Amino acid sequence: MTEHRCYFGSLVSQRRDEKATRFFVFNAQAKDLKSWLGIRRIKDVQKGAQRILRQARVNAVKKFIGASSINIIPNSILIAFDPNKAIFTPLGQKINEYIIQANSSLEKNIDILNGCRENQVTWGIIEFSFEQSEQEYLKPALIVDGQHRLYGMSDFNEEDLPITVVSLIDATPQEQAFQFIVVNNKAVRVSTENVKSIVADFNEDELEKRLVLARVKYGDKPLILKFLSDSPTSPFQNLLEWSYNRESTEETQLVPITAIEQAMRYIRKCFTVLENDEDSLIEFFCATWRAVKGNYPELFGKNNQFMRKANINAFNEYITDRLLYFWEMDLLDIFDSDEIAEKVLDIIKRLPKEFWLEDWKLRIQDTPNFREILKNDFKIIITNCKLGKQWSDGLELVQTEE
Repeated sequence: MTEHRCYFGSLVSQRRDEKATRFFVFNAQAKDLKSWLGIRRIKDVQKGAQRILRQARVNAVKKFIGASSINIIPNSILIAFDPNKAIFTPLGQKINEYIIQANSSLEKNIDILNGCRENQVTWGIIEFSFEQSEQEYLKPALIVDGQHRLYGMSDFNEEDLPITVVSLIDATPQEQAFQFIVVNNKAVRVSTENVKSIVADFNEDELEKRLVLARVKYGDKPLILKFLSDSPTSPFQNLLEWSYNRESTEETQLVPITAIEQAMRYIRKCFTVLENDEDSLIEFFCATWRAVKGNYPELFGKNNQFMRKANINAFNEYITDRLLYFWEMDLLDIFDSDEIAEKVLDIIKRLPKEFWLEDWKLRIQDTPNFREILKNDFKIIITNCKLGKQWSDGLELVQTEE
């Protein structure tokens, strides 16, 4: 089925050279844009420029919007129309006439070009048609920068969010690739010193809370730990043992922050692709431990040996090692939280809660040797279950009844 779109905005000719690509600026609803925008990904088609869509980053944008009703994303997205895909019709003269008719006394005070020359900015509309059934890379326009932003805002269902769009007109695939490389190599992080200077002039507690929930690094604060401690989506909400955790008591502060830091380091070591992708790392960790929490509701968050640091890290290493195997065999998308949770449940479902409730023969120690003993017992339990034996047969930690 053929659909038609028409958008009002301004066509900008930034350079005098006629070979320079012009761009059209307009605003539209994110959900509407998602319906006709495509992505030409490197791994899918020749001359692709975009990277794969990472659901963790989409979720991060969605959570940022949902974290506060006053959170906005003013940044534009960059898209590109292939040659001859969109038609521009200028309306500058008509707009001037409408302004004169509406209020002639303001005629000389309104400049619809904002000081730009007539050949630099032209108000008007772009029009194009498309088939909904078209493949992703054949859509009328393709996303050059901002795919996660667009998808995250589109997936936010509480409101229909408008977004500003900068669209390259008649842009060749080579020009699109060039713009993608330039945009993604020119970004510069705000320094810690600048962040501290900015925050100092405002309500620090309020601003800090918004930054943490939005997963935005605040100076040298431990962002991941604060997010895991505060966020309702975190399986460790209010469970961390540190002074920042004001919402919990000594009875509920069960997990040392060093346990989380150690677990994160191990995940980073195994999945180096997550090294510079903090959103995906957090989502990977949370998806893993939400599944663990769901499998052991009687144990998780309670004061028992299951929640001891050594056991958390041994369990984390055991699960991560197996997830790494699934990923290396192309059996797992580590950027899909649902897939991670499903695989984690497959890994741990044969490990009974009774194992964690037994009096172990060895004293719990957070050492590599003890963690290896614990991980080896996990393997023995699973083998016992597959062979129809008693789950506790041959374990080093649990006393077997004669």
